[in-house]
Amino acid sequence: MATYTITNGAVGVPAGEKAHLAQVVLDFSSTALVAGTDVVQALEVPANTLVVCAGIEVITAGGATSVLDLGDTTVDRFVTDVDGNTAGAIEIGTASWLYTSADTIDLSADTANFAGKVRVFAVMVPMGSAPTAAAFA
Repeated sequence: MATYTITNGAVGVPAGEKAHLAQVVLDFSSTALVAGTDVVQALEVPANTLVVCAGIEVITAGGATSVLDLGDTTVDRFVTDVDGNTAGAIEIGTASWLYTSADTIDLSADTANFAGKVRVFAVMVPMGSAPTAAAFA
């Protein structure tokens, strides 16, 4: 078995490419999120971004049987069926996803209309363009 030493490899974290928390509070008290039809594009995800995790916090309960999902073209990629009628409910999806093109993280209700308030959040890491390959010997 051979052992290879990497030379010219990146050390540390380059400036400008650091993990950050993206978040937004959405208040549906005046206009309910309609189950099965409405989709709120809550967070923008730039191209070449790794979403480490994403989640929902229910700030104000919003419907006796409403459950909320968080995803993208896969509606529950990050969170499935958060109880929208339990203030303080928090669900954090730990499945990470690499977005090679720009997209959005979307909130939807799937059993009943939601008329409360939520915080949607995600930890994102800009990947940038691929660095030059490191030489090894």
